[in-house]
Amino acid sequence: MEKIKAFLTALVLFLCIAAGVHFYTEKRVENKDTGMGTWTDEAKYASAKTMQKSMDENTLLVMGSSELQHQKKTPYNPANLFAGQDMNLMMVGAGYYQSLYHATLLSAMEEELQNRKAVLILAPQWFRKSGVRPEAYASRFSEENFLEMLGNQKISSDLKEYIVKRTKKLLSVDPATKERVKQYEARYLKGEKDLRADFMSDCYQAFLREKNRSNIALRLLAHDLFSRTPEDLLGGEGEPSFRSLREQAAEDGKAAWGGNPFYVSKKYYENHIVKVMDEVENEGINTGYSVSPEFEDFECFLKVCREAEITPLIVIAPVNGYWYDFIGFPADAREDYYSQVRALCEKYGAETADFSDREYEEFFMEDTVHIGWKGWVDVCEAMYRYAKGE
Repeated sequence: MEKIKAFLTALVLFLCIAAGVHFYTEKRVENKDTGMGTWTDEAKYASAKTMQKSMDENTLLVMGSSELQHQKKTPYNPANLFAGQDMNLMMVGAGYYQSLYHATLLSAMEEELQNRKAVLILAPQWFRKSGVRPEAYASRFSEENFLEMLGNQKISSDLKEYIVKRTKKLLSVDPATKERVKQYEARYLKGEKDLRADFMSDCYQAFLREKNRSNIALRLLAHDLFSRTPEDLLGGEGEPSFRSLREQAAEDGKAAWGGNPFYVSKKYYENHIVKVMDEVENEGINTGYSVSPEFEDFECFLKVCREAEITPLIVIAPVNGYWYDFIGFPADAREDYYSQVRALCEKYGAETADFSDREYEEFFMEDTVHIGWKGWVDVCEAMYRYAKGE
C-alpha cells in the first residue's frame, strides 16, 4: 500500500511539473517580441508549430541554408536590414538545410502563411551530383515537421509519397528514426491500423512536441531574447534606402577585401584560400551542378507551393566567378545549372530574383559561395519588392 501511495504521489508531482513546464514554455514561445523570427537556430527549425505562434499577416517566410548566418554583424543581413519594418521575417536556414527539408517544412506550416508568400534562397552547392548527404539530412530531419506534413490535407498523396520515399532513403544512416518514419507511413498514408502501435506513437508524438517547444524556450532564454523589448527591435520605418545601403556595402566590402584576386574578405582569403590554392587550381575540370537528385527535391518544393497555392520567390544565388574559374569549374557548366533552375521556376510559375549574372561583381559575394555585402542588399530589396507586391 505504501508503495502505491509513493507511486501515485510521484506521478502527481511529475504531472504537476510537466504541466508547469508546458504552460511556461507555451507562454514564452508565444511572445512575439522575442526576436524568434530572425533567430537562426536548429532548435527553432524542428518545430513548425512553434514558429507559427510568432507569425502574423505581415510575416515573410525566408528559407535557405548557411548564407542566412553570414554577415550577421553587418546592416545588410535581412535580420538587421528589416529590423523595425512592418515586414516580419521568419528565417529558417543553416548548413545542410536543402530543398527536401524546406518542402517538408513548408507543407507543415503553410496554413499560417496568411500572405501566401515564401522565399527560398537556392545555393548552387546543394546541387552536387550526390545531392544532400544522408548524414547531413539525418542531422537536420524533424519528425514533428514530417508528421505535420503528413497531416496536411492540401498536399497530395503522390507528393507525400515522394517525400516519404526520399526521407527513408536518406535516413538509412539512422535506422531508429527510419523505422518510425515507416510506421508513420503505414498509419497516415496507407491507413493501416494497429491500436497498440498507434497509442505508443501518439504518446511519443506528444512527447516530441513538448520536448521541441521546451528546447526552443530554453535556447531563447539562454540567448537572452526574452528580455528584448519592442524598442530593441526597431531599426527604421518606411522603405529602406537600398541605394544608400548599396553604396555603403561597396565601401564595406572594399575595406574588408585586402586586394586578393577573388574579391573575398581578407580574413577568408588568408584562412581558407591561401593554404589550398596550389592543390585546387583546375581541380574541378569537367565538374558541374547540372546532374543531381536535388533538382527533383527542388521540384518537390515547387509542387508543394502549387498545391498550397503559394507563389514563391526563388532567389537564384550566384557563385564567385573568379574562384570557380580558378578551380576549373567552367562557366558553361555553371550556366547548365542556372538554366535548369530557371526552367523549373517557369514551369511552376514561381517568381525569381535571378542573380546568376553577378558572378564577377565585386563584393557581391563574401567568399566563394556565400552572399556578401552588396549581394545581401540586392537580395533584401528583391524580397521587399516581392513582399509588397511590387
